[in-house]
Amino acid sequence: MTTTSNNAIIEEFRRMDADGDGVVDLTDFLRAPRKLLATLGVPEDAPKAQALIRANETQWGFFLSLGDADGDGVLTADEYVTTRTSPEFRSPNRPGKGEVCQTLFAVLDSDDDGTISEDEFLHAAGFLCMPPTEASAYFATLDSDNDGQLSSKEFLKAVKRFYTS
Repeated sequence: MTTTSNNAIIEEFRRMDADGDGVVDLTDFLRAPRKLLATLGVPEDAPKAQALIRANETQWGFFLSLGDADGDGVLTADEYVTTRTSPEFRSPNRPGKGEVCQTLFAVLDSDDDGTISEDEFLHAAGFLCMPPTEASAYFATLDSDNDGQLSSKEFLKAVKRFYTS
C-alpha cells in the first residue's frame, strides 16, 4: 500500500478517535453509526438500529482479530493501518461487512418500502457533509435504472464504489 493510501487511512483513524486518546475502541467505532441514527431520527432501541449496531460490533470484533497485536481490545494508529491494509479486510466475506451494508440500507429506507428515495439519500448525504447538489447528481448516477429509487443492489454497488475509490 502506498504512503498516500496509508496517510488517508491515518486520517480516517484520527476522525474515528473521537476522544483523541490515540486509540480507536468500540465506543469510537460505534460513534458514526450512532450519530447517523440520531441524524435520521431512528431511536437506538428500534429493531433496525439495533441490527446496525450489532453488525458494526461484529465488524469491530473482526477488526480486532486482524490488527490488535497486543490484545488490549483497542487499535493504535499502526494497528489500524495494519487492519485496513490486510488482504482479509478487503474480503467480500469479511464478518459484519454484508450485515453492515444490509442494515444501513434498512436504516436509510425510512419508509420501509424496500428502496431508498432521493430524499432519503439526500438526508443521509447531509450526514456525510456532501452538498445537496453533489449528492443529487451522485444519486442520479447510482440510480442505474432511472426509476428515482435505489434498490438494495444499486445501493450495495454505491457502497462498494465508495470503499474502493
